[in-house]
Amino acid sequence: MKKPVILITGGPGFDRQFHTEARVLNKTYTSAIVAAGGIPVMDLDENALDDYVAMSDGCIFTGTHAFLPDENLSMGNLQVERINRDHKLMHKFIDAKKPVLGICQGFQQLNTAFSGDLCINFKLTDGVEHCQTTHTIKTTQGSLVNRLFGDEFLVNSIHNVRVGKLADCFVPTAYSPDGVLEAYEHKELPVYGFQWHPERMRGDFSGCPYGPNTDALFKAFVEMCISYK
Repeated sequence: MKKPVILITGGPGFDRQFHTEARVLNKTYTSAIVAAGGIPVMDLDENALDDYVAMSDGCIFTGTHAFLPDENLSMGNLQVERINRDHKLMHKFIDAKKPVLGICQGFQQLNTAFSGDLCINFKLTDGVEHCQTTHTIKTTQGSLVNRLFGDEFLVNSIHNVRVGKLADCFVPTAYSPDGVLEAYEHKELPVYGFQWHPERMRGDFSGCPYGPNTDALFKAFVEMCISYK
């Protein structure tokens, strides 16, 4: 059987050797897809979005990158460009009804792409810390995460932005104990969002040693992409 091709979006970063702008994709994402039986590809040509959608069986929208120690480069401008491109890709993949995962920033931007909103630096207004820590989440019965990992489990937490209003096309499927939305699903399509980093909760890249091994999540996603084909 031909392996499914999974597009994984990169983000703006910094090339230390040549001291210039780079496009960055953490190996944790590609390793997760390879281990699950897929072939990862990266979106390097901003003018080929339709081609990426046509050639890919599914897409993962990844977290952000913040390392850019060069005063001549603007992470803010690069992030805006990335978000605009990701939003276009999100609509194209969902219009094609192909499977999608949104992780961390991908989770947040999937929501804004479909008219939801975000709370920035919510620790300052909500008084809760979700950056560089771990916490449990409680899942909704029958959801994908509930079927895979049960009613409650431990996750990593590396974010300062949270979902505010959830877009109408999604339903919530997991919350942290302090009420932060941690997962959602599309009401009709194979589209799933996760605020934590499941790609860092696997055997080769363990970012949450007491949480479940999340290989099962990526295997389920690759299976969805195979079924779509």
